[in-house]
Amino acid sequence: MREGFEKRFNQGDIVYWCHQYGHEYSVHYGMVDEQFSDAVCIDHLSLKECRRVNGVPIDEFQSEQRDRKLPKGWSYDTKLFEITYDTIEGCSEGRIDSPDSLKLAYEKGLLVKDETIFHGVIEADITKDGYKIVKKYPQWQHHFSRSSVRPDKVYFTYDEAKKEVDAHIAEFHRQASLSEYEWSLEQIDDTLKRWQFISGETDRLKELYRNLLIGMKDVEDIETRIFGGEVQWKYWKNKKWNNIEL
Repeated sequence: MREGFEKRFNQGDIVYWCHQYGHEYSVHYGMVDEQFSDAVCIDHLSLKECRRVNGVPIDEFQSEQRDRKLPKGWSYDTKLFEITYDTIEGCSEGRIDSPDSLKLAYEKGLLVKDETIFHGVIEADITKDGYKIVKKYPQWQHHFSRSSVRPDKVYFTYDEAKKEVDAHIAEFHRQASLSEYEWSLEQIDDTLKRWQFISGETDRLKELYRNLLIGMKDVEDIETRIFGGEVQWKYWKNKKWNNIEL
C-alpha cells in the first residue's frame, strides 16, 4: 500500500487539508465521515446558524404564500425585510489551529455540519400582484458541504496543511523571480520530460531536442507541446506548430 493511504482516520476525527480555489490556496478543516482506500470523505463544519428573518430563525422561516401591498413611499431602496444575527456565546472557543478545540466546539453545538446551514438567499419577490418574502436556492448557485480528499493529503494538524499551502505560494514566488528566458527553459524541460516518459526515449535524444530548442533565437518566445507522441514548437505569436527533425 502506498505511504499515506493506509487506514488512519476514524469517523469524527477533526482533520485539515490544503484547499485550492483557482490559484489561491488555504487551509480547510472538517470532520471525517469515512475513509476509503483512495479518499477520505470529510464533512465541512460551520458556526451554528444565528440569522433571523424579520425576527424568525432562518431555519424556521418559510417562503410567504400571500402577496402583500408594497408600502407607501416604496422605492428600489426600500427594505422589505430585515436579517438580524443572534449573539453566539463562546464562539471564540473553536480555534482553527487546535483540533481538540474544534472538536469541543462541535460537541457543544457551537460548530455544526455545514450541510445543516441554509446557503440560499432570502429576497423580496415583487410582481404586479404585490410582494412576498421568499427563501430559495438560485439554480446557478452551488454550495458544497462535503469533500473527498486523497488520504495522503489529509492531516491531523493545522501546521501540516499550512506547510503544503506555503509550499504552493512559495512556488508562485519562485516562478515570479525567474527571467523570461529561465521561465521558457523550464517549460521546454517540462515538455521534454513528459515526452520522454510517454515515449520511453533515451536521455541522449532528449538532450539533442533540448539543445536544438535552446539554440534558437528568442528562446523566451518559444512554446512547446506534445502532439501525436512528438514534440512540437512554435513562437507564441505564430499559429502553426512545427515538428522537430534531427
